Amino acid sequence: MSPLLILLFGIVLILANGFFVAVEFSLMAARRGLIEERAEAGSLGARRALDGMRNLNVQLAASQLGISVVSLLLGWLIEPVVGSAFESLFGLTALPESVSNALGLAIGLIIIALVHMVIGEMVPKSLALSAPEAVAIALAPVHRLVVAFVRPAVAGLYWLARIGTRLVGVEPADELAQAHTAPELAVMVAESRAGGELQLTEHELLVGALGFLQIQVSEVMAPRQHLVTVPNTATVAQAEELVHQSGHSRVLVLGAAPDQVTGFLHAKDLIAVPSDMRSGLLPPGIVRVALSVKSDDRLEDLMQKMRRTRRHVAVVMDHGQLLGLVTLEDILEAIVGEISDESDGGPRVQRGLREADSEGEAYRREEGRTSGDAEQ
Repeated sequence: MSPLLILLFGIVLILANGFFVAVEFSLMAARRGLIEERAEAGSLGARRALDGMRNLNVQLAASQLGISVVSLLLGWLIEPVVGSAFESLFGLTALPESVSNALGLAIGLIIIALVHMVIGEMVPKSLALSAPEAVAIALAPVHRLVVAFVRPAVAGLYWLARIGTRLVGVEPADELAQAHTAPELAVMVAESRAGGELQLTEHELLVGALGFLQIQVSEVMAPRQHLVTVPNTATVAQAEELVHQSGHSRVLVLGAAPDQVTGFLHAKDLIAVPSDMRSGLLPPGIVRVALSVKSDDRLEDLMQKMRRTRRHVAVVMDHGQLLGLVTLEDILEAIVGEISDESDGGPRVQRGLREADSEGEAYRREEGRTSGDAEQ
């Protein structure tokens, strides 16, 4: 075979090496969710890439086999040709023949190694890591044919690899783990923010949602000393006055004992009481039932309980002692941060207080209209 044909064959081998490297890195770096979306849209390449990701060890074994064969062929065929060219060049000098041969061999090895490393390794690896999904989809169908052709050899290599893996006490996996724990997701979110992939608002929302899983009720509840309570023997007018003075839309109703919570009153329910009944005791049904939770319960569990019972207020009890109050809004604020509306006159002092919220403000507006009508 002429030296020119050997060099052309060497170029093909280097490109083949780049192909195997690109397949290997793209299958490991590609995001399965994006590949699945393309596969569902009908992309043949995406379906082949998805099959490869599900049998990753076989794909990697085929790629490694291809890289090894290419490297051996390059050393066997191409290096002597390049080395001979430099040996002839140095032969024109006054150097001894042994020195010329050694220099030619060394330079030939260096050139082949550099070209193989840059064109056959680094460039395809960079391309695969820059656009792993696109590269995997483009190359997977061809690589599937290669895997089918070398499957007997791959099966043997895969069997040996599994034995070696088990010898060190590790069970081999056929695909990369796709599930992540909450701490792992938190690290990914932080890296995405640092890389500029997430806006500040998106980052804060995701961090809040992940941290929400670890938050306990005691961390967001309004403590007892900030709660507004009314005895169950109070009149509607007294409860109205208390709501008006406190600015809270919800007040707890206590029984005979200081820690006996019978429920809570809502400002809008008091508004609906006819004026001729406001001097009487609280009418039946106006006191709403509140959930009861412990201070060390997780917010996640409380939210599920609220969704199941469709109740959005919970009292925090510990061995019969009232510790505080938690509302659905407190839970949402644990995820998205402080929630304010157009009626809020300033920042809240304590999380969990519904001070000057829209419903309390509505109560005061309604009371003002009622008083004005009476004066007229």
